[in-house]
Amino acid sequence: MGRVTKKKKSQAPSLETFLKPAAGVALAMLIYYFMQGLSKEIPRIDVNDALALREVFFGEGAAQKDYAVLCHPEAKDGSVGIPVSSVFQDSFDDGSAPADYVLMDCEHILPESGKSIYDKFKLNKKKRPTVFVSGKVGPPKQVPEKHLKTGAMLTKLLKQMLEPHAAKIEKTKDLKEKCLNK
Repeated sequence: MGRVTKKKKSQAPSLETFLKPAAGVALAMLIYYFMQGLSKEIPRIDVNDALALREVFFGEGAAQKDYAVLCHPEAKDGSVGIPVSSVFQDSFDDGSAPADYVLMDCEHILPESGKSIYDKFKLNKKKRPTVFVSGKVGPPKQVPEKHLKTGAMLTKLLKQMLEPHAAKIEKTKDLKEKCLNK
């Protein structure tokens, strides 16, 4: 008979062999969470620029865009100011709504009318956050408060308001309401 070879007992790998992969995984997770924290900043509309205001409010200009606008006061005296609404920020970060997100100081008094943006477009400033949709879709329409609970709800409403879709029409009244009077 032949010789029976003894099997070598295998040893567990040393801790040092796991150190480099573990450090790589930790570094990757750190970079991932850091990148999640960085989000693009939402642009602010200059309320003194009449052309920019007309573009946002009525969709006039070459861009022909729809806008989701958050009424957000500007920080005074170089201070940080109040944070942007998390609902608006979450919807902006989602990026699937067909609108450009902007911030605007709605308490600004418009020189032509002498009214604030809130008063001019009959926006209810008691509903917080105050968000409205405007641009090529027409004059500003305030987003109902029930759609401002989460960013996903706001995104869903913006898609419904801004993306073209088929409407069920049974009577002439339906045609006027859903198609002709928009």
